[in-house]
Amino acid sequence: MTGVGVVSPWGDTAEVAAAAGGAAMPGAERWFDHRERLGPRGYKYLPAAAQYALAAARAALADGGRPDAVPADRRGLLLATGAGLASLFDAMDATVAEDGGAAHLSPATAPYFAVNVLGNRLAAELELKGFALTVATARTAAADALSTGALALAAGRCDTLVLAAAEEPLPAARGGGGEQGAAAFTLEPLAAARARGARVHGTLRARSLFVPPGALRDSAGRERAAAYLTAALADLLLGPAGGPPVPVSPDLGLVLDLDLGESAVGEAVALAVAGAVPGDGPPATGPRLPVPSGAPEIAHSPGAHRVGCLGPAFAVAHAVTSPDGPDRLVVCATGAGHVALVRVSPARPSRLTTQEPSHAEVA
Repeated sequence: MTGVGVVSPWGDTAEVAAAAGGAAMPGAERWFDHRERLGPRGYKYLPAAAQYALAAARAALADGGRPDAVPADRRGLLLATGAGLASLFDAMDATVAEDGGAAHLSPATAPYFAVNVLGNRLAAELELKGFALTVATARTAAADALSTGALALAAGRCDTLVLAAAEEPLPAARGGGGEQGAAAFTLEPLAAARARGARVHGTLRARSLFVPPGALRDSAGRERAAAYLTAALADLLLGPAGGPPVPVSPDLGLVLDLDLGESAVGEAVALAVAGAVPGDGPPATGPRLPVPSGAPEIAHSPGAHRVGCLGPAFAVAHAVTSPDGPDRLVVCATGAGHVALVRVSPARPSRLTTQEPSHAEVA
C-alpha cells in the first residue's frame, strides 16, 4: 500500500475515522463541501458517495499513490459500498411511482440507476482503464475488495490498483443512520513499489470466504467450518502452503479488529480466531480501537447491525498509517455467511528488505 486517503465527518485522519467505525455524525449535514474538496464546477450532481470517493482517492494520491506510473490500461479500480446509493435509489423509485414514470427522472442522476456506476467518475478522472469492479456485499465489501484486488495484482491483471470504499447514510424510510465517508488506497506489487523507490505504508494479505449458515446447524458442519476457517487464518498468519512463512513479529504481536455481529457465522469465526491467535479466550466482537481523546460519541453501538463497509476499511487505513506498529488482523462477517480476513503489516525496515511477497500480498 503506497497511498491512503480518508474522508470522514469525524475528521480526515485514519485514527479518528477508525475509532468512529465509519458511523455518520449526528447533525453533521454540511460537513462536506464538494466545491472546496473537489472544485467549483462539475461535481454538484454527483451522488454524495461518489464525491467522498473522489476526495479520498485524491488524498491517497497526495499521500504517495502513483497510478500514473503505469500505462492507463494497466490501472484497475475496485469500488466497495453497501448503501452508497440507497437514498438515490429510493428517490428514483418514488419519482417513477408517484410522478408518472421514468421520464421525470433527473438527467443528472439517472445514470446512477446501477450501483456499479458509482465509481465511473473516479475511473475517468484517474484514467483507470484496465478494469473497474464494484463490490457491494453487506459489511464485508471493502475487505472483499482488498482480497479481489490482491488476486488481480498477483494474476497480472493490472500493475496498480485504486481501491475506494464509500458510504452514505440510509434514508429515513429504511431506519436512517448508517455510515458516511470514504477510504481510498493505492496498491501495487511489493516488488514494483520497491523498484520505483516508493514509500510503502505496509503490506496486505487478504482472504474472502463463505460459510453457509445452514452448515452450522449440526456438529459435523461446525467442525468442517472450523477447519475451513482455521486453514484460512493459518494462510494469513503463517504463510501459504509451499510459500515462505510470514510469522507475526513476536516483539510486536498482533492486534485484532473484529466486526462479526451476532450470528452463528460470527460465533464460528470468533472461535476460529481465538484458536489461531494466542489469547485468553474467544475475542469479543465489535470495534477494538481506542477512541481518541475528545472524539464525540459514535452514533451506533458496536454490536448494531450495519450494512456499510467503512468500519473494516478505516481499520485497515489506521493500521497502515501507524508506522512501526503491530500487525493487525481485520476480520468481518455477516449472518448470511460472508467472511473476510485482512492481515495488515505496517512498514518496518527489516520486513521490507527481507520478506518476499506471496500470492496475495501487495504493497
